[in-house]
Amino acid sequence: MKLTGLSTDTLAELVKRVLAISQKEAYAMVQNHPLLISLNDATSPYLDVFDKQTYSGKGQLVAKADLQRDNLYLALRNIISSTMQLNGLPTQQDAADLFSVFNTHGLDLYRYSYGDESSHLEKLIENLEKAENKAKLERLHLTASFDLLKVAQQNFQTLFSEQTSANAELRGKESATSLQGNLISALRNYLNYVDATSTFDPAWSGLALELNEALKAAANSKQVTKQAQPEAATTK
Repeated sequence: MKLTGLSTDTLAELVKRVLAISQKEAYAMVQNHPLLISLNDATSPYLDVFDKQTYSGKGQLVAKADLQRDNLYLALRNIISSTMQLNGLPTQQDAADLFSVFNTHGLDLYRYSYGDESSHLEKLIENLEKAENKAKLERLHLTASFDLLKVAQQNFQTLFSEQTSANAELRGKESATSLQGNLISALRNYLNYVDATSTFDPAWSGLALELNEALKAAANSKQVTKQAQPEAATTK
């Protein structure tokens, strides 16, 4: 059987079964064998990562946080823009001044990438935090709206930072694919040794038979997977 043709999942199940069989009391002669020890050593790191995620799964939370800050940004911008157009209103000039601040940092920040939007939004918030601009926001009764925008931006930054760190940590882990070669080599050496020894030592026959059954099960699993692929494709 070609071990390199097994999926990461099937290989994981096969090696776990091989180790379980080999640890039976009936096969005490192999318990401390160097090849079994080598297989066990190669198995542990593989099982730790064979089903690891590539991404943290925080993408939806980040997207939701981004939408929240976008909506607050647009609402604040639009209120200021509308007020600026109301001739004769005492706060019309305040609105015009604040709209100019928005224009300086971009009127369509919600269209920017996460990183670019954050950079420009931080500068916008910094500018609006100036005493003269805070006073204008207060006269327009927009202080609470501005505070909501600041909170939304901070929430996004926190989630985005957590996502970046989590993704980096996951990708930093050695993948199952990179460990597969060592595991397959250790597994093949052990199986070949047991099979060869069983040809001249009857005490090893039972172990060889059980391990062969485990190999057959893995091979059958591979065939079922292949047969299922066309059916899965038609459901799209």
